[in-house]
Formats: sequence, C-alpha cells, structure tokens
Amino acid sequence: MLMQIPEGTELNQIINLAFFVFIVLMSLYGQRIQMWQWLKQIEGGLAELKRMREESRSTSIETFERYGRPHEEVESDIDRWLDFFTIMPVDLDPAGVLQRLEHLLNERRDRFGEFIAELAPDAQEAERQNLENVLEVTQVLDLIYRIVRHFYILGKRTGSTLIIMQVHMQMPELLRIAKAYYDAQEAFADGKPIGDGVGPLVVTRLAHEYGATAESYVHDVAREVGYYEVKVEGRIVYALRATGPGGTVGKPGFAVKRIIEDNNGKIARIITVDAALKLEGEDLGRISEGIGAAIGDPGPEKHAIEETATQHNVPLEAIVVKQDEAAAIGVMDKKVVDVIPEVIERIKAAIRKRTEPGDRVILAGIGNTIGIGL
Repeated sequence: MLMQIPEGTELNQIINLAFFVFIVLMSLYGQRIQMWQWLKQIEGGLAELKRMREESRSTSIETFERYGRPHEEVESDIDRWLDFFTIMPVDLDPAGVLQRLEHLLNERRDRFGEFIAELAPDAQEAERQNLENVLEVTQVLDLIYRIVRHFYILGKRTGSTLIIMQVHMQMPELLRIAKAYYDAQEAFADGKPIGDGVGPLVVTRLAHEYGATAESYVHDVAREVGYYEVKVEGRIVYALRATGPGGTVGKPGFAVKRIIEDNNGKIARIITVDAALKLEGEDLGRISEGIGAAIGDPGPEKHAIEETATQHNVPLEAIVVKQDEAAAIGVMDKKVVDVIPEVIERIKAAIRKRTEPGDRVILAGIGNTIGIGL
C-alpha cells in the first residue's frame, strides 16, 4: 500500500518522518521498553507466587490448629520456623563430607521433629510426620517467593538487564514448580498417598501377595524403616520400605546396609523401586529399568547402598516409574496406580532370571509413605 503512495506527496513525507522517529526512539529507548515489559511480567508472576505462599501459610496454620495450640501461637511459631536453614558441610576437603552431611541431616530432622511436637502436642506419630510435610511445602513456597522478590528488587534498583532477563526467563519454570507444591499441600494435610509413594506401595503389594501382614513387618532396621521377609520364587526377599503411614522416607540406604551386614554379605541382588522425573513428552507412569541405586537423597543414603554393595560384590538393579513434579508430590494419579501390577511382574522376572533358588534378595521401595499403611 505504501508503494502506491506517490513520492513527494505530503502523506509520503509524514510516513517517512514517522518511520524515522520510530527507528530513533527504538534505538534510544528500546531496551528500556523491553525492561518495562519484563518487569511487568515478573510482577505478575511475583503476585501469583505471593498468593500461593500466603494461602499455603494459612493452610499450615489451620492444619496445626487442630492439634491443641491456639491460633496466635501457631502463627507466630510457623513464621519463625519459615526462616530455618541448614548450612551444607564444607566440600573443599571432600574426605568424610558424606558423614558430615549425614550428621547435619540427622540434626535437621531431629530439630524438625522437636518443633512439630511442640507445635502439635496432640498429634500422633504418623500425624506429626504428615505435618512435617505440610510445613516443608510452606517453607519451599516462602523460599521461592523471597528469592524471586530479591532478584526482582535488585534488578529494578540497579537497572541490570541481565538480572531482570534471567528472572523473566526462569519465571515460567518457577511458577510451575511452585504450583506443584501448592497443589500438593492438601494431600499432605489430609494424609493421602502421593506419587512418590509408588515404591513403598509396590513393595507392600508384592509382600502381601506372598503372605506378609502388618504383624510380620520387622520394625526399626534403620530410622523409620523396616521390612517384610517373604519367599518369592524360592528366594528369600527382604521387602524393605519406610514404616508409614505417616509422611516419611526414612533411612532406606542404611537399612539396606544393615541387612547386607546381618547376612554377612550373602545377598544375591539389590532391587530398588522409586519414582523418577519423566521427560516432557513421555507418558505418565512409564516404567524404566536400569542399573544402580534408585534413591533421590542428598548423598549419604545412596552412598551407603553403593559402598556396601561394592564391598560385597552385590549387583544393583533399579526400576522406576516416570512422573512429573506435580504427580510425584500430588495425590497419586490413577495412571501410576494402574502400572503397579506390571512393576511387580518385572520385579518377579528380575528375581527369577538373575538369581537362583535359595538366594537372598533385597527389594527396597524408596519413597514417601504418607497414606500407605502396612
């Protein structure tokens, strides 16, 4: 259309002038306009993070109020606890770093348990474990919000395009993670099984299939972890899981280590079952098999399994059920429940093909046992 306007006309000159002004303005102020757009979009995301954080805090307060403390005391103590932190051990000298990390994690867990007991004096043990999960969700959402707010204010104050651009680029992923935790809090508050509990659920169903009961469960092999001893395809299987039905993962790595040592290293195979993050485009509930210890701890648990297995030359095998973050920490999806029979069949096949009758096998169901009874 512009090509049809005769050159030299007044309209042509106006259009040329407007185009020139536009180019000049974009050259001088384009970056500022882009910054303004990024800041507005970050502000919108920050407002959503604040909403989830405040509603999660309210949910925590309402949940803890059921267990014997007045509203004002619960609110004050929770706000104080949201700033609780753990300083990771120095790793410049890596010798013994896992032992030091394990010591700090135990201390953190003890302090957490002490705080929950004070804040919910009328709660039972399983309920206290669930309350820990409820409070941890609020801590995560509070931390995400404060970190994003920090970089937003810092970038705005300094006019740093780099800081603002990085926050803007990561905001969709941060919102997705925060939404997953926000949606999961109801499951923790109500004690419903979550996707991460697929490992313990698989172990429990397999053990019950071979005659195990809650009474035959051996408690306290390691912290909050025990096992069923069952006979599968002529092999003795130590079907290990966190005790539950409270929200706990326990110390399965050290339980595996203790069982191996109690059997003088005469374990034919270790099979771990756990949830794993799926790739985008993969189906929820996809089953994958591999080698190694499928356990998502900071390091000490996995190290305990690998070190003991290596010392006694015990093969390590892993079976995982693929899930995204929302499914892993949210109420267990039906698609995950539906694949449990296939996981059990794969475990049986692994025992049948890669061990001999009379062998001893450790089957470790790794994951959060909230809502999953014995």
